[in-house]
Amino acid sequence: MDTTKWKSVLVTRPMYEEISAVARIEARSISGQLRLIWEAWKRENLTKKDQKFLDQEVSAMREAANG
Repeated sequence: MDTTKWKSVLVTRPMYEEISAVARIEARSISGQLRLIWEAWKRENLTKKDQKFLDQEVSAMREAANG
């Protein structure tokens, strides 16, 4: 697996089964379903200021990883 492009996420078996079932129902991949869930959560729970801070933190993490 190309770890510069993909990372794995550990979830409980029941959570995986639910995410997998919903993904199948909605004709998505599991990664597509997680992306949809994450984007919806950010819109509903983070302020614009929080989203800006998140973007800055992610950028800093990427820069640190790339040296």
